[in-house]
Amino acid sequence: MSTEAAQVCLDQALALVDEALTAAETGAWERVSDLDARCRDASSAMAEELRGYDPLPLLRGLTKLRERHHRLLELAEHRRDQLAQASRDSRRGRQGARAYEDNT
Repeated sequence: MSTEAAQVCLDQALALVDEALTAAETGAWERVSDLDARCRDASSAMAEELRGYDPLPLLRGLTKLRERHHRLLELAEHRRDQLAQASRDSRRGRQGARAYEDNT
């Protein structure tokens, strides 16, 4: 099992599918068929390289990252809302002061 070898296979599969997309856009369907078969082979090789690999620790780490990033976004949105409210309050205060000055 080698994650490095799996990455090489994934990169190859991605390159092949990109090439197949380009071929499809030009109507070269026989080329698409050949590239698709090679992409499937690269994908199978990647899966074989990852056989026995336990993705659970990575999954847990990514889940924590997502949760923490979500919390960060919540805090940023809260701060944005606070600043927007402060801006509205300041604008109302200036408007009130002007109205007072205009009436005195």
